[in-house]
Amino acid sequence: MGHDLIIAIETSGRLGSAAIGQGDDFISEIPFSGKMRHGAELFSTVEALLGQAKASACDIGQVYITAGPGSFTGLRIAVTAAKMLGFAQKTKIVAADTMDVIAENFPVSSKNITKKPDCICTILDAKKDFFYAAVFDRFDGQWQKCFGTEIVTSEQLLDWLSENGRHTVGLLGEGLVYYSEKFVSPLTFLLDESCWPATAAGLFRVGRRMAAAAEYTDPLTLTPTYLRPPDAVQMWKLKKKH
Repeated sequence: MGHDLIIAIETSGRLGSAAIGQGDDFISEIPFSGKMRHGAELFSTVEALLGQAKASACDIGQVYITAGPGSFTGLRIAVTAAKMLGFAQKTKIVAADTMDVIAENFPVSSKNITKKPDCICTILDAKKDFFYAAVFDRFDGQWQKCFGTEIVTSEQLLDWLSENGRHTVGLLGEGLVYYSEKFVSPLTFLLDESCWPATAAGLFRVGRRMAAAAEYTDPLTLTPTYLRPPDAVQMWKLKKKH
């Protein structure tokens, strides 16, 4: 088959999955069987995907991972797998931002919803009343990040949305599972829960765009993206971005 298969590994959240493709052609995605099964099921899942493609590990030419922010352990698992492939067989690595991957869950031209957002906001829990957040505007047929990825409080994020003229904001991301009430406002509404978790299929699409721009990562310098919140007694002001 040649050294041209692509494996996408999504382990940033509670759920996880892996996918396989060739060039721009997406072949298959397999979700893990339950929450936080990343370490137990990643390698058997990749083997199953290779079996579907009638290929072997030596056929993997690129590996895409969600590098963070997200689960401390999950991110380390994906980074370790990517490094193994990078060092063992010179596999090219794409390390994507979790927020970009989550944003892929909601198509720009969604037709089956009654309320269409003028922008979307991805939210993950950063603990101690802080959240990872990013805002995406609709531009040229895609969601383009206009703010983030940053660590903010819910109040700071809602203030930014108001100050920057956002009026119909669709919210998604696993940070809403326990804290959705913190983001209730006249400007926001929750998108369907099915599009909250990051997926390997979304990662594959993000990875293809990054690979086309030659945005590869050296395995020697590859590390998870951990955005650390400030001490609980400190509050920094949200950057004014337009």
